[in-house]
Amino acid sequence: MKRGRGRRNRNKRIRHMWRKTWLLSALAAAAVIYGIVELRTGKEKTAENAQVSVKMPSSGSVAARSLADDRNSSAGDGMEQEQGPQEWSIQVVDVNDTEMIEIPARWYQEKDDALIRESLEKEASRIAAKWNRDPVDSQMEAFDKDTGTYLYSDEVYGRALDEGRLAEELFQAVRAWKQENAQGRGQEEGNGQEKARPDATVQASFLSVAPVRTKAQAKEQYKVIGTFSTTTTSNKNRNQNIRLAADAIDGLVLKPGEEFSFNMATGNRTSDKGYQPAGAYRNGVLIEEPGGGVCQVSTTLYHAIIQSGFKTTERNFHSFAPSYIEKGQDAMVSFDGYAGPDLRFVNTGSTSIGLRAAFADNKLKLSIVGLPVLEDGKTISMRSEKVKDLEPPEPLYEENPELAYGEERIIEQAQPGSVWKTYRQIKKNGELLEETALHTSTYKAKAAKIQRNSAAVPPEETSGQENADQGAVAQGNETQDGTGLPAESQEIVIQSMPAQGVPDLNLAGPGSGE
Repeated sequence: MKRGRGRRNRNKRIRHMWRKTWLLSALAAAAVIYGIVELRTGKEKTAENAQVSVKMPSSGSVAARSLADDRNSSAGDGMEQEQGPQEWSIQVVDVNDTEMIEIPARWYQEKDDALIRESLEKEASRIAAKWNRDPVDSQMEAFDKDTGTYLYSDEVYGRALDEGRLAEELFQAVRAWKQENAQGRGQEEGNGQEKARPDATVQASFLSVAPVRTKAQAKEQYKVIGTFSTTTTSNKNRNQNIRLAADAIDGLVLKPGEEFSFNMATGNRTSDKGYQPAGAYRNGVLIEEPGGGVCQVSTTLYHAIIQSGFKTTERNFHSFAPSYIEKGQDAMVSFDGYAGPDLRFVNTGSTSIGLRAAFADNKLKLSIVGLPVLEDGKTISMRSEKVKDLEPPEPLYEENPELAYGEERIIEQAQPGSVWKTYRQIKKNGELLEETALHTSTYKAKAAKIQRNSAAVPPEETSGQENADQGAVAQGNETQDGTGLPAESQEIVIQSMPAQGVPDLNLAGPGSGE
């Protein structure tokens, strides 16, 4: 039994081993089949990618030529391969510039001339955008203070590429190229040399573009486009400051887009520059400082700016309304050398403008010179209206010991404050076309200044005290005879009496006699 049991166990192990062997063989066969399938698939993908890569290079590239050579060499021996035209370039030249235009090989087979012309016209427009030059008009450039005249720049002529002519010459060059390829490239002449290709260079042609305004025309066309005048006081120092500020502005030229700054134009207004002490407000208080009065220059210029059609980028009102201009239309400035309220505006026109200032006989005049911005008959001005009044504060009292009790002397009258709204008006031939709000100005009220003597005594008390003092003096000087005269006075009078008789005594005191 033991022998039969061992035989059965051995057979079982053999069958198990064969099953394992069969399973491993099946797996190996499956792996081999899978590898073969993947290999074939990979070759197909590689072949497909290779076909795509052949199409990607342009016909004029090195890779494309190499592939074409490979295809030609792989053809049968003795067979001539027809060689198609290659890409071609045309040079468009100017004096200092060159532009290349690539002519694609497919144009050799293109039958639609209109399509080729359209493409060449686009190329001409592209080159024109690079090579065209706009003309430059003459305009105001500087001011000669010695002669009192403006200087003007020279005009510059522009140029424009003749796009139509260039497109036609390019088309004719392309046509010659196509004809050459149709007749067969590489043909030899009698001397064995290859025929020369058509000229691949085209010379650009330009049209002259005249400027709109020459120097002579600029001198005639520039004129005063805005002006305003104010009257100054007779204060010598103040007028000196106004003259210096006006001289600093006179002749300035603003180019298009440039901003004017009153403080930058005059600089710091100090005594070193000749500015004299004159009345000016600082933090609402009237003081004497160098440069007092220059606000009249900025205010006068402000009106000229508005009349010229420009708009300010900065304008400030005074703490207290000045007397030389209508309320709501002033332009306060102040400068410490670094910063301060300013008057600014930008030349928003397309040409330069100039500023003129003149001061004589207490008349201040500011003007702007330029090419007219407004239409004929149009004017711009300002209009102001009061919005409300502001009550003055309580009076300010000053002591004056010379004043009697209850007496007051007004040094400065109280002035109410006010709020004003200012509008910009556009008129044509006197008729209002447009009105827009410019700004709002608020002026402080001024308290009255009054002198008084608060230490003075009322008149009743003064009269009673004087009577009491006189009674005390009379009682102290009374004599025994009851005359009430001082003894010395009596002696003097008696000694001066004549011998003939005794006249009536003058009890009021010594007399002058007859």
